[in-house]
Amino acid sequence: MKKVLITILLISQLASAQNKEYQQEIKEHRIELNNLFKHKKNSPLPKSDLKKFTSLPFFVAKDKYKVNAKLTYTFNSPITYIQNTGGQTEAYQQYALATFTIDGKELSLSIYQSMSLKNKRGYENYLFIPFTDKSNGKTTYTGGRYLDTSIPKKSTGYITLDFNKAYNPYCAYNKKYVCPIPPKNNYLDIEILAGVKY
Repeated sequence: MKKVLITILLISQLASAQNKEYQQEIKEHRIELNNLFKHKKNSPLPKSDLKKFTSLPFFVAKDKYKVNAKLTYTFNSPITYIQNTGGQTEAYQQYALATFTIDGKELSLSIYQSMSLKNKRGYENYLFIPFTDKSNGKTTYTGGRYLDTSIPKKSTGYITLDFNKAYNPYCAYNKKYVCPIPPKNNYLDIEILAGVKY
């Protein structure tokens, strides 16, 4: 019995340490994002908003929004042309379909690879996930949000998707930007109360 209690205690302590480490990771991610918005040259904010900017509004980070998604690879899928806010289209190829569960609900998202970035140095493994959900127009940007990730170094058939790092497209802050519009197939029938608010 004593060994069982010690094991439970050790597991609890490990989980607590991992949670603290993850919360620190999210904190650092948000500091980095805020610093980007504060930087005059790189900020998407108009000059009038930049002057009064202090921080982006974030949801409290919750573990349930960091999911281990099962991948169904679609390497040979035809090129998909995703419409952007400028009325044009951008070429992407579906890398995989990611399936995961949040609050007991099975969900899926198409993960894309940009054809224009695919052969650009530093972006060879970049993956893009534009999505919409039930929070849009309420607590998050009406037009949806984005997730960035990378092709896993080891092919396990799974990928980590962290909605606590979901962010708004630049056109949510400034009309001069042209942004991809999340396709209809990437609608999540649930409120994703994670990442950047609007």
